[in-house]
Amino acid sequence: MYSKDLTFKKLREANLDRLPQFRDKRGVICHANSDGSDWSPSDWMTAVSGEVGELASEIKALRRGDYAGIERSFITKKVAHEAADIVIYLDLLVSQFGIDLGEAITEKFNIVSERVHATTKL
Repeated sequence: MYSKDLTFKKLREANLDRLPQFRDKRGVICHANSDGSDWSPSDWMTAVSGEVGELASEIKALRRGDYAGIERSFITKKVAHEAADIVIYLDLLVSQFGIDLGEAITEKFNIVSERVHATTKL
């Protein structure tokens, strides 16, 4: 079921709930530890980087015209899914450090707003 009121807290809860259920393409459970700590931060960063690469590949294909004649909604959905994968893996990465992604984003956004003399704050 899709949630229209997703928060970073709900994402974290769902990520941690899904981890012990997650299976690879062969049907084998992927994580020995239900909190994902069986993967190192480097492993999680590799997953994030892989998803960034997949998004970059979609953008590259769009730029070079591979999607000519294909409906914009199809392209938008592909980009949205890759961007979502990045955020999902990023949340799992920062969870290994006990970081609340929503709090971290809010703090950093406001720091940059101050630095660039913008009045917009979260």
